[in-house]
Amino acid sequence: MTETTYQKVLEVKKSVPYIQKQEKQYMKFKVVTSEDVLTSIQPIMLEKGLILEPHILNKEVTRQVIGTNTGGKFDKAIFSYLVVLDMEYVWVNVENPEDKIAIKFIAVAEDENASYALGQALTYAEKTFVLKYFNIPTDDSDPDIFQQQLLKKIPIEDIQVEGLHILVDKLKPYAKQSAEAIAKQAKLTAKMADIEKPFEQFSSYDFGVVSNIMNGWLITYEKNAERAKKAKEKEEKKK
Repeated sequence: MTETTYQKVLEVKKSVPYIQKQEKQYMKFKVVTSEDVLTSIQPIMLEKGLILEPHILNKEVTRQVIGTNTGGKFDKAIFSYLVVLDMEYVWVNVENPEDKIAIKFIAVAEDENASYALGQALTYAEKTFVLKYFNIPTDDSDPDIFQQQLLKKIPIEDIQVEGLHILVDKLKPYAKQSAEAIAKQAKLTAKMADIEKPFEQFSSYDFGVVSNIMNGWLITYEKNAERAKKAKEKEEKKK
């Protein structure tokens, strides 16, 4: 009797109880890379006839100024690109392609190069999806934690402060709240200990977290506004 997709996925889970972090020549830390994760499950996937298909359902790219390059003849703005992807990972049973398991997921990454941000979002999401879906534990602390601690020691730049205020101004018409209320809500969502801390006293880490939160809100508001606009236009055409 042919195994169902769920049965095959269970066998994959049984085969990878744990992944140990490895030292990489290009990194200062022991890490579990996307390659490590995929290599650990690929043999059993091939044996069982399982395919994991990634699908991008929706893509949002937000650009914001994070600094200025003054090294050339003219000053040039430095941009950061925040990529947010609505993903769907689908387990396909080769023996019965109609027997599928689809799981919604989200991918997020930020980089000064839009293409890199997209690639990072896809790669990190794939690794995280597999680790979380199969509840695979890894050892030691993640280098991301070290990166966070480092960013917490770096003060925010003036251009980043300006970027946060611009985001707040863009949110005001949608949220129908004061700038102060929006800023406080963003800090609460970021679980900051001091929600009274002004943007000017933020660290680079604070900036990254709060700007991502407000960018997410803005994307959602703009999506909803666009949907409402299309719905209104559709209703008007019916009249």
